[in-house]
Amino acid sequence: MRRLIASYRVIPRAATVRLAKPTSNLFRARAKRDAPGLDTSGLTDVIRVDPGARTADVAGMCTYDDLVTATLPYGLSPLVVPQLKTITLGGAVTGLGIESASFRNGLPHESVLEMDILTGAGEVITASPNQHQDLFRGFPNSYGTLGYSVRLKIELETVKPFVALRHIRFHSLDDLVAAVRNSVVNRQTASNAKSDWVFPGYMPGRHLSANHVRLRLKALGFPSLSTRIGTWQTITQTSPPPVLADALGLHPQTAIRHAQRGSGQYGAYVADRRDADNPE
Repeated sequence: MRRLIASYRVIPRAATVRLAKPTSNLFRARAKRDAPGLDTSGLTDVIRVDPGARTADVAGMCTYDDLVTATLPYGLSPLVVPQLKTITLGGAVTGLGIESASFRNGLPHESVLEMDILTGAGEVITASPNQHQDLFRGFPNSYGTLGYSVRLKIELETVKPFVALRHIRFHSLDDLVAAVRNSVVNRQTASNAKSDWVFPGYMPGRHLSANHVRLRLKALGFPSLSTRIGTWQTITQTSPPPVLADALGLHPQTAIRHAQRGSGQYGAYVADRRDADNPE
């Protein structure tokens, strides 16, 4: 980061700000410039993969080749992976990346949860749905006019070792359009007012992620952890813990522990009432 900011400060005010990198995925000629570019040599790694939350913190100049190499050992993958291996995550977000999975998962920026952005003022600002919302929403597909992403936190999805392909032939455009329109997975999205999902996501065929819902609830003043624990302690008072554990996939001891905590105060109340009704 220090090298990046230092390189930005020595770029002349009248010069166009560009990345100092040896390769590019632009298939058009560009005029040569004498001004130095941004030193992004330290922003090429996968910072962290969280298998539990299914997220990854990634430096802006990390290629999808390196990103997928880091996530596949966990059985996870970015929601959209461009066919060109050298495309960077930051470039795909700011430059309108797309791939065949976009039919189901949308564009790369739609799975971004948070970004650190180097702005024109030379500051690094964290933008997310809860802070600097205008920058977070306006940055995707801005082609560098609002800054450069130096770190991105993205959602991941589970993947299997192999992919099955099925070819369907259509002999008319009308049949093809009808098949796409009638696809159930394509209808389940927040943009469809008739969706029967409780939490339809912004991408076709995907619910809102648990992390997205948690952040939204937290912003509204609902702490997810304490609320979840309180809910558990309430429902264990109405149903046997082993039954709940089996139905919801919890360990039986965990359900029993919630039941003990939830009935603790009531049990003490009953004991106090018994002592009061039967004084020695």
